[in-house]
This record gives sequence, structure tokens and C-alpha cells, in this order.
Amino acid sequence: MDYSAQLTKPFAGAEIERWIRVEQRLSSSPFLADPLRRLRYDCSEGWAWDNYRPLVLALARMLRRQGRPARVLEVGGGRGPLFSVEQALSANIDLTVNDADARELSLGPKGFEHTCFNIAGDIDPKLAGTFDLIISRMVMEHVKDAPRAWANMRQLLRPGGVAFAFHPTLFGPPFVVNWLMPERASARVLRMLFPHRHDTGYPKFPARYEMCRTDPAILNPIFSRCGFTEALIAPIWGHGYFRALPGVRELDQLLFRAAEARDWRWLTTYSYTLARR
Repeated sequence: MDYSAQLTKPFAGAEIERWIRVEQRLSSSPFLADPLRRLRYDCSEGWAWDNYRPLVLALARMLRRQGRPARVLEVGGGRGPLFSVEQALSANIDLTVNDADARELSLGPKGFEHTCFNIAGDIDPKLAGTFDLIISRMVMEHVKDAPRAWANMRQLLRPGGVAFAFHPTLFGPPFVVNWLMPERASARVLRMLFPHRHDTGYPKFPARYEMCRTDPAILNPIFSRCGFTEALIAPIWGHGYFRALPGVRELDQLLFRAAEARDWRWLTTYSYTLARR
């Protein structure tokens, strides 16, 4: 089987056994699990990248109040929010784009409401209870004081609202390297592998990986202390960082197939993390 075929069928074993494992991973919250189940969540990196937008749309439909658009806050949306203005209008979404960096917000599309603040810092009390859904993609690994960030998101949500973060996790091999390597060196390596990762495209920011895990025993007590009523941590295995390295990439695939089959949460690479107020 070549590498492209491995990516389309990332995990080994009988299909029934794999779907039993999937169901076990979704069992902590039937409400939050429903849209993932409808999108055929399969724990793979390819599924995660393909279904981030569809899951946001599904959550927005679930959470909007009758007669008005879903109010969505995109944390770290900066220069590249998930939707264009036209797409948000078409989906009946009232999107507010957030970033801690005013320059990043200035580079983004016009037509959205913007709000500049650090999600782990002080927030405007007037925004409390405002949003139906808070989303972020590849942001939470950069946050300093992640528990406070999640507590702030809980405060920003209306009762019953959901915070959804798509983020990398420790201790997937490429993210351990990124975590341990000096920032200047890791930025050079990233640009070699992904040339668009530069300041005029999508820049690299320092990564801290606070709360970037997929073990419910570690995370659920934190979510409870933040005031969330339920949480769902959907683990994801696999990554594309070694795709240009023959031999290494095949060994990497074997490792992640074994990790998924044994539910080794310490070897996940990404997570869909959802928490409901």
C-alpha cells in the first residue's frame, strides 16, 4: 500500500472493532457527540481537516436560537477567519473575529465585527453570555494560561453554548520536536516543510501546548472547575509532517495505527475538544 492509500485508510483492523472504539470515545456526551457521529468521525487527521468547517456549521445549526443567526466568536481568527462574509451570511452565522494581535485583525477581511483581546487575559464584561458558539483552529497550543482561556470562553458563552477547539497535542512526535526546539530553529524547519508558513502567509507563533492533551482524566476536572457542564475530547491520530521522508513516514503510520488500536492517548497528534456551558 502506498502512502497516499495509507492516508485514505489510516487505521488497521476490523471495521466493526474500529467503530466500537469510536463510539467509546464519543460516549462522554451524547449531545456533543451527535454532530461528530453524523459526520462519521473516524479519529484520523484527514477526517479532522476535512470536517472542521462542516462541524462548525453543524454546531451553529444546533445552537442557534429560533428566529436569529447563531452568534459565533472565532478566537485567533485574525487574518484568516474560517468563513468569508458571504459564507457566514449564507450559513445564518453572525461571526465576530477575535485576535490578541491588532495587526493580524487588520489583515483580515472587512465586514465582520472584530474584537481584539487575549482569550487568556481580561475580557470585556459586556461580552459575557453573548455567544452561542466559540471556535478556534490551531490556536490553543499558543495560549499561555489555558485554564483561564477556557474559563473565559465559558463566561462568554450563553447557557447551553459550546466552545470548540481544534488543536495539536503532545506527545505527537512533530509537536514534541516543536515544543523542545528553539523557536527560531523550529520556524525554519516549518518553512522548509510548508513554504506558505511565513509572515505574509500564515506565520508561526510560539507554541506552549498547555492543556493540549486528549486524556479525559487530565482535562475533565479542569473543565468542571471552569464551570462547563459536559465535555467531549475526540482524539485524532496521524499527521503529514513526514510525508516527504520515505521510510520515516511509513514507520510513523505503523506507530499511529498501533496507537489508535490501543487508544494510546499520549500519542495523539490532534484533538477536537468541545465543552458545553
